Amino acid sequence: MTFRELLNLYRSGELGPEQTREVEEAIDREDALLEYLSERDALPELEERADAAPNNADSETEKKFHRELKRSIRRAFVKLGVTVGAVLLAILLLAQFVLPQVIDRFYYDPGQITAEIHEEHEDSRGTTYVTDAQTNRMTLDMAVYSELFLPGVYRDNVRVVEHGYGEYDVIITQNVAYVGMPAVDVAGHISKGRLLLYDANLFKAPVGNAFEWGLNFPDPALSLSEQIPAKEYDEETGVGTIHAVGMAGYPEEARENLEALEDGKLYGGFVSLDRVMAYDDFYAFISKFQDQHIWCAVQLAEKPSYLANWGFGIDYGGANILAWDRDKYPMLKRSDDDPFVITDGETAKAHMRDLLRYLDDHPWFAEMMSRDYGASGYTAVTDRPAFGLVEERDLTPLIEYLDEHGVQVYGFWIMADKETLLQLQDSPEVYSVAVQPLR
Repeated sequence: MTFRELLNLYRSGELGPEQTREVEEAIDREDALLEYLSERDALPELEERADAAPNNADSETEKKFHRELKRSIRRAFVKLGVTVGAVLLAILLLAQFVLPQVIDRFYYDPGQITAEIHEEHEDSRGTTYVTDAQTNRMTLDMAVYSELFLPGVYRDNVRVVEHGYGEYDVIITQNVAYVGMPAVDVAGHISKGRLLLYDANLFKAPVGNAFEWGLNFPDPALSLSEQIPAKEYDEETGVGTIHAVGMAGYPEEARENLEALEDGKLYGGFVSLDRVMAYDDFYAFISKFQDQHIWCAVQLAEKPSYLANWGFGIDYGGANILAWDRDKYPMLKRSDDDPFVITDGETAKAHMRDLLRYLDDHPWFAEMMSRDYGASGYTAVTDRPAFGLVEERDLTPLIEYLDEHGVQVYGFWIMADKETLLQLQDSPEVYSVAVQPLR
């Protein structure tokens, strides 16, 4: 009879007095043994102690009990070791592979793939070619942000290295360099929604209104020539008032500065139109000079000065074909089927409208740039804090104004040489031209 069977008979009260006494003595001894081992944590000696019969443990029943006890303790500790090992392995795998991605979800993820396209096209000669594009979040955000707020500094290619836990290295590359100038790439690091650029100067938005349409001359129904009084300042005595306080100043001062430029060198020119122009009229005017590398400033409120330095590139910012949600934002960027340059007001309105709608739906990047790298016009939209995880800005009034009035242009940025800039300054449509080195 095994000791387990003996125990069962003991529980049911079927053992005689002698056998009952033997079982109870064995249980007492083993209870004492377990208590002693647990206090000393001496399980490595268990096998040796179990094989050595204790005092008065001469019966076969007691030896069987020791063997059963030894096997039970071994199984218990094997199970405990396996369980602890499995838990530790699960924690390790969780920390290594799952936790970084979980934490990433709480912060801006520049490497998130927003869309992919695979399209086949056939040209007039019957040749088939394929367009493949995959766009990450920061590439699309940077393309929209730089087109809206950074005249002359358009970027639509961002490489991302992910480290997990909301940490990313980024490289913002320049795909197309200006003639005679090197391409400028800017590296940076994003840490839990905060952006550190290692060359922050390139992406600073213009400070204040980059054009002459400032707070002192706000009426879009009048020309700047009609609104700006003549200069009353005496250079010799230092007495008087200067009314033209934009980047270029008075037309005669602007022309004097343009005359001092180097021949054949390219510059970035901020051109203040004398009158606010509808886009069709603006394009008819500017196309006489050139129709590429031009960014136009768009009136999005009752007066141009209320919301300064918002605009778009008439060549969609750049030549890259990006992937995005084309059903929701059909005119956000140029597709293979679109002409390279926006030549009419309806297309201009549709493009500007999609830029605003995208920004309204995806505020995070613009808020991060506005907060960390100086005010873009985005900070002037509302009085709410410039950055927040939940709070979004409401650009609906801007979109409604655009829908009602179309694209009204009060100034533009152009990449041009000295001769072209002087021709613009002498045009009756232009009030003044200010220049800056290309960035």
